[in-house]
Amino acid sequence: MSAPADYCAVGPRLGALLAQRQADVDHAKSKRSPGSLTGAIGEAVKTAGFRAALFHHFATTGRPGVIAEIAGASPLSKVTRSRLDVRDLAEDFRDAGATCVSACQDRRLFRGSLADFKAAKAANLPILAHDVVVDQYQILEARYAGADAIVLIVGILGSQTGDFLARAQSVMLDSIVEVRNEIELEIAIEAGANLIGVNDRNLETLEIDPGVCERLIPQIPLDRVLAVAAGDIRSLADIDRIKALGAQRPFAFRTC
Repeated sequence: MSAPADYCAVGPRLGALLAQRQADVDHAKSKRSPGSLTGAIGEAVKTAGFRAALFHHFATTGRPGVIAEIAGASPLSKVTRSRLDVRDLAEDFRDAGATCVSACQDRRLFRGSLADFKAAKAANLPILAHDVVVDQYQILEARYAGADAIVLIVGILGSQTGDFLARAQSVMLDSIVEVRNEIELEIAIEAGANLIGVNDRNLETLEIDPGVCERLIPQIPLDRVLAVAAGDIRSLADIDRIKALGAQRPFAFRTC
């Protein structure tokens, strides 16, 4: 199956969220230029090795690693938390056995902030920046703030996925390249992704289809790519179901 050059899975609902996120990013750019951020990143500490941590966990335990998510709100839910102690939550997740944690830099959608990455660092686990990435500036923001990896959604970025992936690599960020169908998986593989996320949730309709992971994970070349299952992981049974799809090959899952 060949991916069309203009592939995009953005519908009206998601498109409105992306437009607002781009407006917020443009505002941030007016305060601090991409060049200024790039220069500051040159003085930043080395990243923690997000992908390596997931691989090591599976290699030593035989179990998928957990990327535990910290967010005060979500565009997927009407529930919000007025107060969120990111440091305490990150440490709680670490103590419960999480391999990595995920924090959010966007205030409007997730009630997060760039400061959350620094707070989450107290747990001494690799940090994933969970954002709706529409602009390469967000990659620079996340790296400067202390993230070790970022999520890139093929349904949003389409043919630009490779460019965004290369930008993340240039500042030493790992990338979870997220897909939902065979076309997106092809784009991710051709872009050179070595960490591919399969999301059971349709971001436009918000519906969950467990069959997405079941269909796509076996198609991922797991000899060179780590697979991440996301969307509706809620129980030990879900972990066992996802692990079975990997046939003893390394991958992780993200709580959502």
